[in-house]
Amino acid sequence: MRIATSNAYDAQVDAIQRRQTELYDSQNQLTTGLRVSKASDDPAAAARAERALASIGRTEATQRAVEASSTAMSLTESALSDANDLLQQAREAVLATGNATYGDDERADMARQIRAIRSQLLGVANRADAARTGQLVFEHKN
Repeated sequence: MRIATSNAYDAQVDAIQRRQTELYDSQNQLTTGLRVSKASDDPAAAARAERALASIGRTEATQRAVEASSTAMSLTESALSDANDLLQQAREAVLATGNATYGDDERADMARQIRAIRSQLLGVANRADAARTGQLVFEHKN
């Protein structure tokens, strides 16, 4: 009989220890908010979590690239709009110089106005953006 009582006692102690370990693990999960605190707890879940973190990193990098592209496109649209306005002004000035009633002084004024528009247009063409800061693409030569 002694052997049976001793075995039953050992089995109960083992069961209590297992339940205490399970309780500790459950309490740890509740307090940390993590189902897996170590990779050895659940290797498959740890691998999935690692893949999810890598995916989040790639998504954030892609989002930053999209935002940078959007900013570059906005700057480009603005520059094109300004250039279009300047070209329209130049066109109107050129058409005005064809007026037969204009004298040399008026034509000289229009030439100065067209040169000013050209300088402004070169300024628009040389606007700095995220990829090109302070770098002249077009030079103003007389």
